[in-house]
Amino acid sequence: MNTPPLLYYLQMSNHYSIPSSYRCQLIKPDGLVNVLNENSYVMGEYNQKTGIVSWQRVVPAAQRATIEQWLIAHYPVKGKAAPATA
Repeated sequence: MNTPPLLYYLQMSNHYSIPSSYRCQLIKPDGLVNVLNENSYVMGEYNQKTGIVSWQRVVPAAQRATIEQWLIAHYPVKGKAAPATA
């Protein structure tokens, strides 16, 4: 089944990719993801439970924002759901 062009465009507009000089690696099944540069230096760590990225090295702001969006899209937060209020 072919996807209509407008729907395809909308799906692709939400597609994020990280710069080719970085890669992400799930290091623990509990949701810790390392952000590595091309030399395998740890640049940051993403916690899938909280959705927070802790940067250990300097990364340009534009690249940092792109990487953070990619992490959230590919590793959604698995935190506990907030209790419903009546």
